Amino acid sequence: MKLTDRQAEVLAFMREYFDANDQLPPCPAIQRRFGFASANAAPDFLKALAKKGAIERNACGRYRFARPGSTS
Repeated sequence: MKLTDRQAEVLAFMREYFDANDQLPPCPAIQRRFGFASANAAPDFLKALAKKGAIERNACGRYRFARPGSTS
């Protein structure tokens, strides 16, 4: 998986947030952290990270970090 620099920054923020809160950040938290003007920017980053295999959706449809060996 080859992430852009910005995607890597978003993923790193998601890991930091998870370590501190035991859950992934909601889209508004990602939007605030990176100063995205558009409300669609954070969900678009999540979709791109999922497409590249960095995160995946669980059975309930919520994002989680991809497990090793999983196919997204």
